[in-house]
Amino acid sequence: MRKLILKNGFSPGDIVMLTAAVRDLHYWYPGQFLTDVRTRCPDLWENNPYIRPLAESDPEAEVIDCNYPLIDQCNEEPYHCLHGFIHFLNQRLGLNIKPTAFKGDIHLSDLERSWYSQVHEVTGEDTPFWIIAAGGKYDVTIKWWQTERYQRVVDDFRGKILFVQVGEFGHHHPKLEGAIDLRGQTNLRELVRLVYHSQGVLCPVTALMHLAAAVEVKGRKSRRRPCVVVAGGREPAHWEAYPNHQFIHTNGALRCCAKGGCWKDRAVALGDGDKRDRPDHLCVDVVDGLPRCMDMITADEVIRRIDFYHQGGTLNYLSPRQRKGAERGIVATAKNRYDDQPLTLHNAGMACERLIRTIPDYPGCYRGRGIVICGGGVRYFTNAWVCINMLRWLGCRLPVQLWHLGAREMDKEMKDLLAPLGVECVDACKVRKRHPMRKLGGWELKPYAILHCPFEEVLFLDADNVPVIRPEFLFQAPQYQATGAIFWPDYGRSPKARPVWRSCRLRRPKELEFESGQIVVDKRRCWKALRLCVWFNENSDFYYQYLHGDKETFHLAFRKLKKSYALVDKPIYSLTGTMCQHDFQGNRIFQHRNTDKWNLFLLNKRVPGFQHEDQCRKYVRQLQRQWDGRIGSFRNLIPRRTVPLSRSPIIRAVMISCPERADFRRKTLKNLAQTDWGAEPVHVQMDCGKGEDYRERQTQTALRALQWSLATDADYILFLEDDLAFNRHLRHNLEHWRPLRHREITLAGLYNPRLRESAIDLQNQAVIVEPYAIFGSQAFLISKATAQYLVRHWNQVEGMQDIKISRLAGRLRYPILYHCPSLIQHVGKSSIWGGAFHQAADFDADWKA
Repeated sequence: MRKLILKNGFSPGDIVMLTAAVRDLHYWYPGQFLTDVRTRCPDLWENNPYIRPLAESDPEAEVIDCNYPLIDQCNEEPYHCLHGFIHFLNQRLGLNIKPTAFKGDIHLSDLERSWYSQVHEVTGEDTPFWIIAAGGKYDVTIKWWQTERYQRVVDDFRGKILFVQVGEFGHHHPKLEGAIDLRGQTNLRELVRLVYHSQGVLCPVTALMHLAAAVEVKGRKSRRRPCVVVAGGREPAHWEAYPNHQFIHTNGALRCCAKGGCWKDRAVALGDGDKRDRPDHLCVDVVDGLPRCMDMITADEVIRRIDFYHQGGTLNYLSPRQRKGAERGIVATAKNRYDDQPLTLHNAGMACERLIRTIPDYPGCYRGRGIVICGGGVRYFTNAWVCINMLRWLGCRLPVQLWHLGAREMDKEMKDLLAPLGVECVDACKVRKRHPMRKLGGWELKPYAILHCPFEEVLFLDADNVPVIRPEFLFQAPQYQATGAIFWPDYGRSPKARPVWRSCRLRRPKELEFESGQIVVDKRRCWKALRLCVWFNENSDFYYQYLHGDKETFHLAFRKLKKSYALVDKPIYSLTGTMCQHDFQGNRIFQHRNTDKWNLFLLNKRVPGFQHEDQCRKYVRQLQRQWDGRIGSFRNLIPRRTVPLSRSPIIRAVMISCPERADFRRKTLKNLAQTDWGAEPVHVQMDCGKGEDYRERQTQTALRALQWSLATDADYILFLEDDLAFNRHLRHNLEHWRPLRHREITLAGLYNPRLRESAIDLQNQAVIVEPYAIFGSQAFLISKATAQYLVRHWNQVEGMQDIKISRLAGRLRYPILYHCPSLIQHVGKSSIWGGAFHQAADFDADWKA
């Protein structure tokens, strides 16, 4: 018996055709072949009686990459797509297979037939329904019909036919009102079962059309399922249409499909970089975004074709009882996360165009000039404090709004501190209730605050920006008066951003990217560009993959809408950790401390050339005296001392490493030996695992290191990775760290890669970090009791050791402290498992308590 493994990587509709070829192979040549398949759609082969498991390593097995070249002749030859794979197998194997049925070969088990449909589950009874697919994939958008026309069809049959909308995640399927919404709710096998239960199908030329023919009709195996196909002129009708289907085509009606199908791919280019955007793949006759062949098909025509089945007596409309069940199902599925999917390169351009068409005119409700700063949370509050005090010290009297995200970022004490400076604090989370925003984080907040602040003319400043002179003159600059917007340049142009410019159908300008630490904008003149910019940021889960935060979203929006702006031509002047920006005459006006942000400990090193630095430091010291860094709200959570303080805690060090990192390990141990740590040995826990999953191997090594520590006399474990540098006074600083001396630490970090702090403890040289904000396990200090808890519950948290240790320690409900400054630095830029490199900005090799 001949063994065949048939391989094909095509889409589900094509694989339905392959099921027919396998069926017909066995019909004409019974007992002569054993067949197995390798396709992307295993769900279509379930319960198939012609499939037998075969191994590709079997020397008797023939592996055949299946295709159907017959498609290239379909405009001239009288074949259906069912002939495609059959013709291929005949030529490849020297056979004479013929189609035995005008459909694919999909099999259901008795158990599957006995199950309720998903529609039954939401309506509460066996309600008749039609499946509707009102969209499609992005590869061949020429198949799409207008959503509004699909909606017209659904509306016309409301109360008479229940439509159930389906669609795969990642594809284009706009929501239809008045239908049960199962978009994204069915895998391929579930779709097969849904088709089994359905009365009929409405769709374009797609896999669902083939399933409508291939899947048996519930209770009537011999009957054919009604199906209306909105086909247009891409494919020749005889190649795609099935008996009993209403295949609405325009072959022969237009020059472009006069001799069959045009086989074009897209109506308009999507800007996703796909070859289908090339001119030879695009429709040559487009009407309002639709191919003319699809535009010629009216909603009335589709309604008439569906009604054929009912007028002829094949189907019945819903009964009054069934109508009530249908309405229950529509209400029950009204909320669907399908519409909250992130954009993709395929659909971002179209979504952008749709958004632009809906942007309203300037509402005219904003007045005056003002300054907007985003500065919530303890880190950015310190920076905003310096920025605002510098504005007032320089004589700026413009009103200031400080925007933040929720009460956790700005408490009453912080607001009271700012009130004498004429600052209004605005909670964006409250504004969001009136002006919804899909995504709203730190970067997204910047354009959102500009758009929704009460000022018509806005100077936006990052919290870590320090003005050098009064900035009001920028509103009088001729460049601003001419355009309504001033932007400043960044350092360069990232090639990573190219796909996004292309998706917006823009040529990337030959100018530097924007640096959005300062922006001047007139909302009246730039309203639509700002609304588009906010939309880009609302979809940050897509755009930030290609852009570094919000900054280039302004650039994209203004270019997309052809809105003029002024870009300062003098480049950034760099100081240590600081970008200096200038006015149009080349004078320095802003000093943006983008990497060396002010911290409440005032550990910032002096920066040569930084103007007004003494004044800035004065304001930090003033804040130290007036503000507790929000530590007061955490004091009751700190564990009380339970052992006498007659001795310093015993600390034992353990390092995780692997054979491949011997050089890193030796250097790190040498670095530690050069501190005051002394001759006390460090236990090195080696990765002795096997396999290519280095993440899992490192995580298991960390567990074994903690297990080793439990057998020691340690009060605390210094948990280290193997690529580190150390503060010279490491042991001294630990022994003099009050939370450690008093045994108040459950988990602490000695390495802080710019983690978001929740509170600052000035007295104890520490910050508190929420467990969910922690990453990096370069240097943890872990109490023995915590280590015991970690070992017992290690498998309860997914992730590597940094995630497991921090999240499990968070369950103990004690604050997690990080020493300030960082006493340990990450130096190894390469990772065995491919992790990103990060460092502590506040590491100080010489700091001594």
